[in-house]
Amino acid sequence: MTSSSTQNLKLAERGVWVSIFAYIILSIGQIAFATIVHSSALQANGFNNLTDILGNIAILIGLRIARIPADSDHVYGHWKIESIASLISSFIMFFVGFEVLRETVMSLLSNKTETIEPLGAVVGLLSAFVMVGVYLYNRDLAKKTNSQALSAASKDNLSDAVTSIGTAIAIVASCIGWSWLDPIMALIICFFILKTAYEIFRDSVFSLSDGFDENLITQYKEAICLVPKVKGVKMVRGRTYGSNVFLDVVVEMSPDLSVFESHEATESIEKLLIENFGVYDVDVHVEPAALPEEEHFASRALELLAKEEQFLNRENLAALTERDFQEILPDGRLVTAQESENLLTDSEKMLTKNTSAIPLAIKNYKSRQVSKKTFILTYNYWQNEQNFIVTSIWRRNDVWRCLYRQTTPKAEDKTHD
Repeated sequence: MTSSSTQNLKLAERGVWVSIFAYIILSIGQIAFATIVHSSALQANGFNNLTDILGNIAILIGLRIARIPADSDHVYGHWKIESIASLISSFIMFFVGFEVLRETVMSLLSNKTETIEPLGAVVGLLSAFVMVGVYLYNRDLAKKTNSQALSAASKDNLSDAVTSIGTAIAIVASCIGWSWLDPIMALIICFFILKTAYEIFRDSVFSLSDGFDENLITQYKEAICLVPKVKGVKMVRGRTYGSNVFLDVVVEMSPDLSVFESHEATESIEKLLIENFGVYDVDVHVEPAALPEEEHFASRALELLAKEEQFLNRENLAALTERDFQEILPDGRLVTAQESENLLTDSEKMLTKNTSAIPLAIKNYKSRQVSKKTFILTYNYWQNEQNFIVTSIWRRNDVWRCLYRQTTPKAEDKTHD
């Protein structure tokens, strides 16, 4: 993942270089032609492109530093430098935006009018065409590299294309007598400069202050809840380092799971978030899930009694027995889970012809908890004029299943009270 992220930063630099080259040509051309054609709007747009040069240089430096590997002083790497570079870029844009605004207001107050040449409109349209091309290239490259800095730069490219079109409209309007529209359009361009600066500033500060999208947190929680063995998601905490997402996850799992089983589930969570959501690094902590009311000793004893009654009636044995289950029958035979499921004595077959269930009566039921998830049950039951003693071992691994069972005739009891 580290190698992939570093390669993405290298690839993102191409888009920044394309932007810088385009802005150098356009800013020089627009500022020079603004002087010739006497257009405040074209001059403002030229200064806008000039700020973009400085901003993109800051982003380029940030991308270079962000590629430096993690060290003892920066255990999470230098990825946040990308956000710091974007923040510096926003400061530069604020400064130039306010400077252009000041000059435009001074021009309005001086009430000085000059003839604007139509050639300025051609320059504005040409600039817009170039910036649309740069925007499309950087937008696609930002998606491919998942670079927040390049994505912000592409939005600035689109904003520059729009302001260039506005500049051309203002120049054409001035040529037909609407000279008041030129300084108004210059003010609008200043607004776009300051608006873009604010958006970059907002996103950078949000990332640097460890802000995180709540919608993404919700998506992560919903996905984690579907992972086997996860009983609940107690917390998901996210932060970004540049374009990389780091997550701290706390999940609840059954206290009966072994360390190996819990660890296996955490690896499934990490794999899910990295492969499906592009998360850079995940730290998963496991806490025991609270046991429901039926998990208390008395309730568990009653729950297991109900399961034993199903056993006596040979009902749902596949769900009640472990894979290696063994049972010793009253006649001394040792049977497996499959053999026990298919087992009915001749007398039981006769009785089930006329009744829906085998008549039985359980007496002297006792349960003993030998470990947190293991119970030993003993009881007597009366069936077909015969009294039997049953001993069974039940273990819970998410659900209760029987490991071993032994039924012994009680010869001394010949009658049923």
